[in-house]
Amino acid sequence: MRTHSTAVAAAVFVLCGLTPLFAAAQTFKAPIKIIVPYAAGGGTDVLARLLAQGLAQELGQPAFVENKAGASGQIGTQFVQTAAPNGATLLFTVDHSMITVPLTMPSAKYDAEKDFTALGQAARSVWTLSIPARASYQDFAGYAAAVKQEEPARSYGVPFVDGAPTVIGEALARHWGVRMVPVPYNSSSQVIQNVMAGQIAAGITGMPEAMAVHRSGKAHVIAVSGTQRSQMLPDVPTFKELGVEGVEFHTFLGFFAPKDLPKEMAQEFNTALRKVLADPAVLEKLNNMSLQPAPTTLEEARDEVASTERFWKKALGSKR
Repeated sequence: MRTHSTAVAAAVFVLCGLTPLFAAAQTFKAPIKIIVPYAAGGGTDVLARLLAQGLAQELGQPAFVENKAGASGQIGTQFVQTAAPNGATLLFTVDHSMITVPLTMPSAKYDAEKDFTALGQAARSVWTLSIPARASYQDFAGYAAAVKQEEPARSYGVPFVDGAPTVIGEALARHWGVRMVPVPYNSSSQVIQNVMAGQIAAGITGMPEAMAVHRSGKAHVIAVSGTQRSQMLPDVPTFKELGVEGVEFHTFLGFFAPKDLPKEMAQEFNTALRKVLADPAVLEKLNNMSLQPAPTTLEEARDEVASTERFWKKALGSKR
């Protein structure tokens, strides 16, 4: 009897010790729908689906991606804005649709800080300036000379207007003292395809799209945004190094929930996300996508949203 009692007591002790672990694992109690406000197949969508697999395992609930594209990301973003703050509906997006769009489009009735809970970043990237491989100019100095001499060289492709690509184009225009003309396309992929074909003098896109053609030699990346050179392209100078001011920024991809998500759920999700981002297999895939992993705490994610919003309010002040 003593042995049986001892065993029962030991079992009770162990179960009591595990109770907090079980409780923490039960915070998410329903399948998790991750809204991507862009079409399937793009970089944001691909990364969301990759992370969803690991998050499902860490959170103990199925996690699946649903695309709600349109209106520069507004449709999917506003869908999550009005969802119940219970962890069942989350948003995975880039800073452009979350922060820049509300500053430039009156139809966007949301605010990144007031209407959402930042759950953590997943990755960062920089913006690139690419030129055709067959162009007569083969570096930044050569492109600058062409811009100053030939009006067609002053047109550059952008995946959208009133955001980072346009700000970079305007910074180049000020730097060279000429009028640059942004030509909008529907995506970075379309921009880079037209650059490769030589149908436009240059293009400003995200790193993933530019890296693929840069590696193949079909186009050349001649400058990147940010405060320091990209680990992906260590031989390519930043705009700042080349004397172009005002483009020391990057772009981020991260998760958001509707406002008022319980703090314990936000913390559990953030912990799970950071574990997924530490997985060597995930890191390898991020590298293949030309993305820099950027795990953050909840506080760091909130601070990044706030600082990014301050930057774009100043940069786009004349457009609001």
